[in-house]
Amino acid sequence: MLQNKNFKIVIKTTIGLLLFLWMSYSIYNQIRHQPDLQTTLKELALSWDRAGIYYFILVIVLMILNWSIESVKWRLLLKGTERFSFLRALQSVLTGVAVSMITPNRIGEYMGRILYLKNVNKLQGVTVTIIGSFAQLIITGFLGLAGLIYYRIYIKYSAWLDVLLVSSVLLCSALLYCYFHLNKILAWTSAVPLLKKLKTYIEIVKKFDRKHLFRILFISLCRYIVYTVQFLLLLKLFLVEAPTIDLIATIWLIFWGMAIIPTIAIAEIGVRGETALFFLLPLCSNQFGIISSTVLLWFINLIIPALIGCLFVYKIKLYEDD
Repeated sequence: MLQNKNFKIVIKTTIGLLLFLWMSYSIYNQIRHQPDLQTTLKELALSWDRAGIYYFILVIVLMILNWSIESVKWRLLLKGTERFSFLRALQSVLTGVAVSMITPNRIGEYMGRILYLKNVNKLQGVTVTIIGSFAQLIITGFLGLAGLIYYRIYIKYSAWLDVLLVSSVLLCSALLYCYFHLNKILAWTSAVPLLKKLKTYIEIVKKFDRKHLFRILFISLCRYIVYTVQFLLLLKLFLVEAPTIDLIATIWLIFWGMAIIPTIAIAEIGVRGETALFFLLPLCSNQFGIISSTVLLWFINLIIPALIGCLFVYKIKLYEDD
């Protein structure tokens, strides 16, 4: 059984690497054939003056704020399950980021986080982590929907965007209904024989009243605003020139597209690059700037925290129930 598990991990990692290489080569070709690439590079070198350095430092500061907000949300989710200091919550979150790097859509983040919980609370930890991810997905979905509506009206219309629009409305509505009707979901799981054994561990959802759920949504919104500003600053820094409102709407659409495209973190940069190019090229032909901004955002928000999280993995001990 262990061999099968290891085989699956190897297959997923290999597919991820191949996807990464293929998309990276595709992006490289697009940048290489960009008109006036040398001129763009010269302008970029000139733009990295003192103000450009300040922009970059601000993006780094916002990364710290981003994961700090997530740590605050993690502590709120664990309320009634286990007490966490802010520092321990931050370590737990960053460990989750590190573990998530080799799993589809970063689902390994759940497993990384619960390593810090007592054994008796680990399954409940998975439940509350899913609730937190649900809240983040709802914010991403509804703002992505707003960005999609703006994009198809004011930037570029395409018939397939109507299909995406209808699908997004249905999906966002379903997510919102499930989020605010957790007790009904619990009742449904209790009626399924295979899930009855898990009832003890998922009954924690009863502790989440509407006020609590709204607070989690608000914190998720704050985090979303932070990385929207990060992406906007990087686009400006790399000379992706377009009206700010157009860029914000498109950023929201890109984030939503990334949320619903299944991928593996190791291949994610290729998918991000292609998605960003697809939606931003109608606004600006600076392919180098679009790709550079996307890669740097990914590196700052995921790779750096994951590397820090790897340091914390070695500090983990498996807590007992007492």
